[in-house]
Amino acid sequence: MDEWKEYKKKAWERIMRDKEIGYLDPDIFDVLEVFFKREKAYTQSSCSGRVSIVDSYLPWERKDSTVVYKNHITFSLEDLKDTISKGYVRRLWLIVQGPILHVYTKDQEEAWNIIKTARGAGFKHSGILTSNNKGILVELRTGVKMVHYLSPSLSYKELEELVGISLEVLQKGKEKLRRLKDSVASSIVDNPVELGEYSEGETKFHYSVG
Repeated sequence: MDEWKEYKKKAWERIMRDKEIGYLDPDIFDVLEVFFKREKAYTQSSCSGRVSIVDSYLPWERKDSTVVYKNHITFSLEDLKDTISKGYVRRLWLIVQGPILHVYTKDQEEAWNIIKTARGAGFKHSGILTSNNKGILVELRTGVKMVHYLSPSLSYKELEELVGISLEVLQKGKEKLRRLKDSVASSIVDNPVELGEYSEGETKFHYSVG
């Protein structure tokens, strides 16, 4: 097995371990799986989209920033009120982020094929980030995002409305994710990679031959 295939094998093993222990986003496995079925692609560090609340002076800061709430599937008024009631150190920001996928490809032709397919599925902010011994790193992003400052003066009605809009934005991202999965799956024409199940420390990973 060459070096690139070894990286792909290890990435698949990591996904199966994360899935087993519940670390993987619950609605992203089938999307990642179709990328691995492409002969010249695999994924790492991907997110299906989420709602989060961050304690930070500014929403984009990483230093002096704490994620106090996170959910990839749903969000409720009770979740919002409970998080706010616990207090904060800096400011609270409600952030809804669409899906982000990081795909390594074996060559530039595959990278551009992935980008073209992703953009057609609504991942308009997609492009090549870098190249290293793992392959060419492609980032797939939608334009789906919402950031809102959670002012202490927000009324019950305003909080309720924020939850409704957050769920709407989150679902827009999920729709694009489903469209991406279908587009990538339909683009696999010849010799899809067959992926075995990760079990007891051993991964069956091979290519179909016909």
